Amino acid sequence: MLAFMRCVIAGLAALALMAVAGCAADPVPGACKLAKISDLPVQRLRRHLLIDARINDKPARLVFDTGAFTSLITPGAASRLQLSFASFGGDVSGIGGRRIATIMSAHSVELGKLHGRNFLFMSADLGEFGEAFATDGLLSSDLLSKWDIDLDLHAEQVRLYLPVGDCRFPSAFLRGSLYQVPMLPTAEDHRPRITVTIGGQKFTALVDTGADTTSIYRHAAARLGLHIADLAADRHTLMRGVGPRAVRSVTHVFEPMAIGDLTVQHMPIDIIDEAADEPVDILLGADFQERVHLWISYSSGTLIMEYPPLPSPEPPPDATP
Repeated sequence: MLAFMRCVIAGLAALALMAVAGCAADPVPGACKLAKISDLPVQRLRRHLLIDARINDKPARLVFDTGAFTSLITPGAASRLQLSFASFGGDVSGIGGRRIATIMSAHSVELGKLHGRNFLFMSADLGEFGEAFATDGLLSSDLLSKWDIDLDLHAEQVRLYLPVGDCRFPSAFLRGSLYQVPMLPTAEDHRPRITVTIGGQKFTALVDTGADTTSIYRHAAARLGLHIADLAADRHTLMRGVGPRAVRSVTHVFEPMAIGDLTVQHMPIDIIDEAADEPVDILLGADFQERVHLWISYSSGTLIMEYPPLPSPEPPPDATP
């Protein structure tokens, strides 16, 4: 399982992706328009979201990973896709430790109807995770945060919307019962983080499409009086992330988890026997994402949840939610 990735260097160049199809027209003052700019079909493999892309005019398969700090290409894929070496880049970290990374440059990237040029990827080995999913790398929050994202997993689609105009208030093309929670403000880290409450205590949670299960770090579980050594009756296993080490975990059914006005009952959560190296307590993985229909509104800084989940309706051209 890949929980998250953190780049220890700053200043990776952003990729300016442009829609092949037309974007929204000039916005009406004070109005917000969400122009759909790309549909990305996803393949589900053990709950992970795999999308097809083209890098340097060659096919690539990437994990759609909102929990990773920066987009990444494996060394083998970097060679096959003929990326150019840019510089040494420090390391990347996640569950199981750290790996040495370099920075590689791609002259072109295509995602559905989007295409762009001159993007820098981190490059590091993904170990057993990369082998298990035959992936070339990760498509991550450094790029994804440029759009509003509709995670329509029941239709096996990810839809990207370009917000145009005054989009400070949450907007979404969803039609069911909606629950909203503000995303925590960040500076350079654009990953979607929110506050959740368990047992009356507040925790920082990361919406992580790169994680197959929801997990909590041992320091956060200890705040609830839960310690791995005391949970002999629960299921114990080993999990793997980007790091080289396997990490022990135990699956425990927690008290109801409140996310704003939405309460999630009977949620099994893996307690990770590892200290987090960043201020994150919980990783909201695919098992949570399958319970709701998520819309990540980067334009308004809001996570919108539809429960029960319904398929996304097709918005009319240039419509305002």
